[in-house]
Amino acid sequence: MTIRSKLALILGVAIAATVGASCLAFVELQRLALRRSEVEKERILLQSVSRVARESALAADPLMLLDYLRFLRRDRPEVSRCRVLLDGEWQEVGGPTAPEPADTTVRHVVEVAQTGSTASVEILISSRLLALREREEFAIMLRNVLRVGAALAVLGLLLSIPLSWTLTRRIVLIQSVLSAIAAGRFGAAVEARGADEIAELARGVNDMSRRLGELEEMKKVFIASVSHELRSPLEAIDGHARDLGKSFPGLDETTRARLESIHKNAVRLGHFVSSLLEMSKIERGQLDYAPRPGEIGPVVADLILFLGPRAAKAGLTLTSEVEPGLPAFDFDPDLITQVLTNLVSNAIKFTPSGGRILVSVRRAPGLVVCAVEDTGVGIAASALGRIFAPFERAPNPMHATGTGLGLAISKKIVEMHGGLIAVESQTGRGSRFYFELPFKESR
Repeated sequence: MTIRSKLALILGVAIAATVGASCLAFVELQRLALRRSEVEKERILLQSVSRVARESALAADPLMLLDYLRFLRRDRPEVSRCRVLLDGEWQEVGGPTAPEPADTTVRHVVEVAQTGSTASVEILISSRLLALREREEFAIMLRNVLRVGAALAVLGLLLSIPLSWTLTRRIVLIQSVLSAIAAGRFGAAVEARGADEIAELARGVNDMSRRLGELEEMKKVFIASVSHELRSPLEAIDGHARDLGKSFPGLDETTRARLESIHKNAVRLGHFVSSLLEMSKIERGQLDYAPRPGEIGPVVADLILFLGPRAAKAGLTLTSEVEPGLPAFDFDPDLITQVLTNLVSNAIKFTPSGGRILVSVRRAPGLVVCAVEDTGVGIAASALGRIFAPFERAPNPMHATGTGLGLAISKKIVEMHGGLIAVESQTGRGSRFYFELPFKESR
């Protein structure tokens, strides 16, 4: 999960939690408000009864009080019973005398002083009806709160997406620059405005990218210069070693073996310097790349003729299979020959005597696929991911030597053609190196 998704999720959860907590607090406050409202209604009812009772006493008209109490029985369902003490007797109001309801838990007695006597009014209130009315009002309020809370939560979740994008935009840009640096594209920069920690991080990344670019350029110049300067001395050493062997035919076997060792090591070192110089040219964009219309079949045929004797000397069978009818397309035959030569040379080095090497070319949708398959020692799965990096060499039981630059150069050449190169291999079961070139039929 990306940091942007995580932040959006965190913001969404935070907004939803805040809305939920606010709704719970609001519901609890409303519950208390409903209870206070019922208590207030009850207080007002008793005040009104007391007021009417006083007025009835002042007017010496008990019917006024009785009529009002009958009205209360009809208008207020929670008033389950009313009776009045008149002339020393309790009189039921609003209905025949009935036993006290079982759900009545609230009893109120209102006493009003009259001239020479005291009038009493007893009111019984149904707690069940009060609780039922409170629950109904609370349910209505809760539905409204849930609707509003759900709408706010959804709105918050929707707003968290653009908000997280805004907060993480610079972090994502910095990550893209770091990915470019990791891929070797030095000099990439990111916007570094502001004075917060992210801006400081962006400025640090930009400075690192710039310095790495400078170091990379210095490295390329140094390698190119050193490689160029080493070629002449190595050619001189190789030439002198060969001349000495020819000029003094009477040399003993030990001296002649030493001269042969000097010659082989000079050739080997010269090959390494040439590869290093070629890699430097590729990285600096100075490698000669001249694509032109041509057929790849003749390139493979020439390769088989050139490397066939070497394969036969190693006890290997080198064959080719070229799909018939492949038309001409644009590629650099010299560079592709170099790629194929490197792949076949590696196959020869890592295939025991008696093995087979097959060079094949076939057509795929929009592509020409060239492959080199062998029955050699194979490559461990742990090494497949880094085998095309410069100076990387997979361990092998045949202890074959090399510069570690051939596959890296081949990868660069194939990428210059707009294609890709890959490998399939299993230890002890051989390898299959293949590269794909975009197919554009020449006109």
